[in-house]
Amino acid sequence: MLNFEAELTKMKTRTHSIIFQACFWFLLLSLQLVMATNFLPFSVALIFAGINMIMGMTLFYGNSRWIFHRFFEKRLFGWYILVNILLIGLLSHLFILIDGYIIGNFMTEPLPQHLPKGFPYFRITSYLMFIFFISLVFSLIRKTSEQEQARKQLSREKSDTEIRLLKAQINPHFIFNSLNNIYSLSYSKSDDAPEAVLKLSDMLRYVYYDCNRDEVSLGAEIENIRNYMAFQQMKSPHEQDIELLTEGIDESFRIAPMLFIPFVENAFKYSKIEDQQDAWVKMRLSTEEGKLCFHIRNTHPENGKIPGSGMGVQNVRNRLELTYPGTSQLEIKDENGVFEVHMKIERS
Repeated sequence: MLNFEAELTKMKTRTHSIIFQACFWFLLLSLQLVMATNFLPFSVALIFAGINMIMGMTLFYGNSRWIFHRFFEKRLFGWYILVNILLIGLLSHLFILIDGYIIGNFMTEPLPQHLPKGFPYFRITSYLMFIFFISLVFSLIRKTSEQEQARKQLSREKSDTEIRLLKAQINPHFIFNSLNNIYSLSYSKSDDAPEAVLKLSDMLRYVYYDCNRDEVSLGAEIENIRNYMAFQQMKSPHEQDIELLTEGIDESFRIAPMLFIPFVENAFKYSKIEDQQDAWVKMRLSTEEGKLCFHIRNTHPENGKIPGSGMGVQNVRNRLELTYPGTSQLEIKDENGVFEVHMKIERS
């Protein structure tokens, strides 16, 4: 995906560059032709203007394609200037020879008598110096653009690598917790142990198949949370106060996988809902106007460990910053024995 985006960006930049160059040379040819028709027949004026353009293109592309890379980029500025001066001098001398032949044999109108003797050299040198300046500016802009594209590509690859590493950290963490839960059920010889294994199988299938993609549907993520809730309920002989409300859900909404599970795990763990019958966990998910809102609240005993400070929560923070820069919000509160998490994500 990153390579495709990089190639698309390069293609757009190359297209813009070709359009700019085509317009520049067409405008230059037109100006040369208009001036040349004042003292030459149109057909000869067209040849004359074409020769002017060929001289300019030789300098332009000789500088931008070879001299700039060979000397300027290596900070050999003295050599860069010297080579360009020699090239301009060579092209000027060659053009004067051609200019003298065309003007002497095909001129229809006499040139003004008051022109200085060295005017042809001054004219062609000024023209080539202008071309050199445009070529230098063009080369600098292209070099800056290439560096910026390389920087963005490196940044995207770095972000993609970090996201994959964060996902890789989440999955084993989730699996170990689930295996510990099954161990507890098996140790207590609970009749729910076989069903727990099936639930774990469903969740592992989601983790290892669906979560390998960059995004999953919100419906799939909700189903995974429901499986985890059912898995959690098996661990207590009493009915746990767990609630998940889905309001106006667009299940086709695409999100990064496993964003909510760390907070769900924390809520079950720090509320001590397995042991305390007055503990509760309330979750709410909604989508509206291209925004996804996730809200989870749970009781938090005052003498318990502070939730929200572990690897899982920090992992989610990092993933949000990398995956949804500027389009996500995460607020965490711990007040009056209730721990709350508010997460908002805008559809990109």
